[in-house]
Amino acid sequence: MAINTEYQGVETGEKGPFHHAKAAVDEARAFKEALGSSVSNFSSSIDLRGRVQRHPIGMVCAALGVGYVLGGGLFSPFTSRLLKIGIRLAVIPLVKSQLSAMAGAAAQPGEGAGGSTF
Repeated sequence: MAINTEYQGVETGEKGPFHHAKAAVDEARAFKEALGSSVSNFSSSIDLRGRVQRHPIGMVCAALGVGYVLGGGLFSPFTSRLLKIGIRLAVIPLVKSQLSAMAGAAAQPGEGAGGSTF
C-alpha cells in the first residue's frame, strides 16, 4: 500500500498544517489496516490454536524451550553439560557401527593377501 508523502513544509490555505495532520492520520489508519491484515494472514498461516489442539504436549514443550532460550539459559553450564551428553550419545552408535564393520571385515576368511582359504 503506497503512502502519500507530498507534504513539503508549512503552507497557508488549503494545504496548511491541519491538512498535513489529517493526511498523517489517514496514513496512520492505512498503516494500521495493513498491519492488521498482515497479522491476521500470519496467524492463519501458523494456525497456533489448531496446533495446540492437535499437539498440546508438544506445544507446551516448545513453549518451555522458547522460555528457556529467552530467559538466558542457552549459555548456562547446564546447557553445556546437556550438549556434551547429547554429543556423546550421538557419537557412540556411530563409532560402534564403524568398529563392528571393521571387525566384520577382518573376521571374514579368504580375503587376505594370498587369496587361499586352505
